Amino acid sequence: PEGSLPFFAAGVSCVIHPRNPYVPTIHYNYRYFELQGPDGKKYWWFGGGTDLTPYYYNEEDGKHFHKTLKAACDEHDKKYYPKFKEWCDKYFYIPYRGEARGIGGIFFDDLDSPSQEECFNFAKACADSVIPSYVPLVKKHKNDKYGDRERTWQLIRRGRYVEFNLVY
Repeated sequence: PEGSLPFFAAGVSCVIHPRNPYVPTIHYNYRYFELQGPDGKKYWWFGGGTDLTPYYYNEEDGKHFHKTLKAACDEHDKKYYPKFKEWCDKYFYIPYRGEARGIGGIFFDDLDSPSQEECFNFAKACADSVIPSYVPLVKKHKNDKYGDRERTWQLIRRGRYVEFNLVY
């Protein structure tokens, strides 16, 4: 309540919105927070996640994406993937649309055990899984042909499409 609360925060966050609608959007964010409480004790935690939003779902791509994230989680704790996948599914559910934003991924927050080093290594493994989970999908679909119809659908799904020529 009085004075300052010394803290430190670091993170990396990225959203990639490809132009080609057959290449899915990916979002990832990994972060670390640290603060010193009024008692002088240091408090810290990690958070983050990675999720995928395809505009045209490809089951093989979805399996590859989730398999890569699961492998990163399983290196550290076999309970992480199912727990953090469920958290992601709930976190990215859009109630007003009645649907999920994409095909999910993993999401976690307030991770502060078993140790700071182990939590860091887990967050790093998850961040390191972004490229192998995503780049193969980009390479596979970057040259897929599309037209105005597919591009319009992509923009609608991203919530960025506005039709200015409406006739009432």
